[in-house]
Amino acid sequence: MEPITRAERTSAAPAEPKPRRRRRAVLLLVGALLAALDAVWMTGMEVMWNQGYATLISLYYHVVFSLVVLLAVNALLRRLWPRVALTRGELLLLFVAATIGASVAMMTEYLTAVLPFSTHFANLDERWQHSLAPHLPHRLMVEDAEAARAFFTGTREPWVASLWRPWLGPFLGWGALILAVTWVGVCLSALTYTQLRQQERMPFPLTQIPLLMTDRRASFTSSPAFWIGFALAAGVDLLNALSAGNPLFPALPVKRQTLVLPGLTRPWASLSLIPYSLNPFLVGLEYFLPTDLLFSLFFFYWVGRLQAVVIDWLGSEVQFAPYEMVAPYVREQAVGALLALLLFALWASRGRWREAWAQLDESFLSRQSALYGALGGGAAIWIGLVLAGMPWALAAGFLLLYLALIVSLSRIRAQYGPPSTGLLLAAPGPVLYSLLGRDNLGPGGLTSLAVTHWWGREFSGHPMPATLESFALSDRAGVKRSLVAFVVVGALAGYVAAFATTLGLGLHYGHATSKLGGTQFYFGNEAYQLFSKRLSDPVGGPHWDSLAAIGAGGGVTLLLQALRTRLIAFPLHPVGYAIASTYTSTFIWSTALITWVVKSVLLRYTGLKGYYRAAPFFLGLLLGEFVVGSLLSLLGMLIGTNLYVFWPY
Repeated sequence: MEPITRAERTSAAPAEPKPRRRRRAVLLLVGALLAALDAVWMTGMEVMWNQGYATLISLYYHVVFSLVVLLAVNALLRRLWPRVALTRGELLLLFVAATIGASVAMMTEYLTAVLPFSTHFANLDERWQHSLAPHLPHRLMVEDAEAARAFFTGTREPWVASLWRPWLGPFLGWGALILAVTWVGVCLSALTYTQLRQQERMPFPLTQIPLLMTDRRASFTSSPAFWIGFALAAGVDLLNALSAGNPLFPALPVKRQTLVLPGLTRPWASLSLIPYSLNPFLVGLEYFLPTDLLFSLFFFYWVGRLQAVVIDWLGSEVQFAPYEMVAPYVREQAVGALLALLLFALWASRGRWREAWAQLDESFLSRQSALYGALGGGAAIWIGLVLAGMPWALAAGFLLLYLALIVSLSRIRAQYGPPSTGLLLAAPGPVLYSLLGRDNLGPGGLTSLAVTHWWGREFSGHPMPATLESFALSDRAGVKRSLVAFVVVGALAGYVAAFATTLGLGLHYGHATSKLGGTQFYFGNEAYQLFSKRLSDPVGGPHWDSLAAIGAGGGVTLLLQALRTRLIAFPLHPVGYAIASTYTSTFIWSTALITWVVKSVLLRYTGLKGYYRAAPFFLGLLLGEFVVGSLLSLLGMLIGTNLYVFWPY
């Protein structure tokens, strides 16, 4: 996908007229409704079936499908009622609202699991009564025994007010914190977007898909290659759906599978389980990545797997956990790599900060609003963490580490658009625990890390990367002044819808019963079992091995960056190292290898001309699986039967 130049932005997309207040208000309501519906769809799929997980992908497939539906409806409106039809900018604003809503919905799923768990399952660990319970932020937890029981076991009368009332305080308190997190992301995006776009020339690759889809002059749909790719990807999903309903139909497994290598002994037993995915949409999305980044995703994933062999061979007590699919210390290396990438970016741009401040585009937010908004929002988050029971110094470290990592991930998305940037069970809590240790944190600090476990459990669904990309979308479409309102409305709608969906399904069916997917029990149990594990940790002080792994990850990243600066065509990419050190690399390494081979052959024998001619085919692979796969999952949700969910497993 070709980067968007400033000249193209100016000439191709003149600013649209400012919509009337009435039209804008109606559009905001439509955005809120769309964000809520998409959040209900995504949350329901994940809670009911433990499948879907749209936010594990950088480009949320169910939101892309919603955009396809909007385009179809809008085409009909242009014929029947032209004055009501939406402009390109308005369509993209709705896309932004739904995307932000989905991001917040994923955080909300993790949050709701933590709130009632310690009440209903208090007997899982007898130490919780004297080490955990006294330090819980009682007003922010669900401590009504009957409400907590109904959430996990279900009830015949789910709409009784007494079961919903205990959730109101936690809903409002944590909702304010999540809204503050979203607002800080908006302000930081406003402060950095101009520099990223104009000075660093970041192309924001993931924005190209919705931009192409909403461009009435786009020619990709007239390409036979596009429809061939679309039909192939759609056919795979349809065949797998038929096979799921009737075994007489053959299946083409493309979701994550696990290759089992039996009979391996230590230290090679760490390689006995090899996960891989063959999803067509991953190939379509990865086609637009640089070849060195594709190779690095594959290469460094296997470096991490071999690292587990070496660690086992050395006799370390830290062993490879097969269900986690990543080697010991790989998560810590990912944290170090992301921090090093941010440090390098800050150092490289140190001489341009004043110029960037002078050129700051105030169409989104004024300088003062963005700066004071970021500071005020950060202060609000810090106060919220302290009210949640976190010591003030720990809260400051938690916030700073989170912001550093999410800004680094946002920059990676803006520059390269990788298919996933998930960081699972790595930070901020685990890093702070490794740094401070059990004794320094004490039961109160450990409790606060358990209560906020939902926040940093998984980074791919956090709103700031999508918010930064929404700045590029609105810039190209000429609707910059309306953007912030749609981001905030989308966040609010996504939070309310996901919270209500998770709570409603729990009260109806019970999250700890076989009627649902068990995700809420799993997420809640994960947070508090981590508390128990840390409470029993034989190491009372810092975990120097984990800190060394963080340092090693940062050192390797800076070394790779230096080599790329000095050596032409150096094949290893520091961003590839950072992403390959995360959990989501288990989904993308195999398709990255396939795409690297295909793209390398195309470039070698057909050049750039052949590469661009083939691009519609790969775009067809992406949209074909997104559209048909989303349609199958949505139909399954509506009829209450899991027809086929194409991602992730």
